[in-house]
Amino acid sequence: MGKLKNSLIDVRSPYWPHHLEVYEYEYDTGALLCFLEYSAPDKGVGYNGSAWLVHAYAGGVDVVTLLKDNIIKEIEALACSQLSQN
Repeated sequence: MGKLKNSLIDVRSPYWPHHLEVYEYEYDTGALLCFLEYSAPDKGVGYNGSAWLVHAYAGGVDVVTLLKDNIIKEIEALACSQLSQN
């Protein structure tokens, strides 16, 4: 299981998407720079919120389509948990 942390990489340049949440997902042999779309919880209607992995960069290459489903779900769950606490 990996760990999600706030990214220290400067993503303010026009190259990076500014409307997405950014995290680094660290695992045994490296890290991914992850961009996620987030929908905040709405407890009034019983919606717990969600996060969707849009991009995952390894060495400057988007590898999101190469990731296994369980890794994507783990990244999304970790991000949703962190974002809903804010």
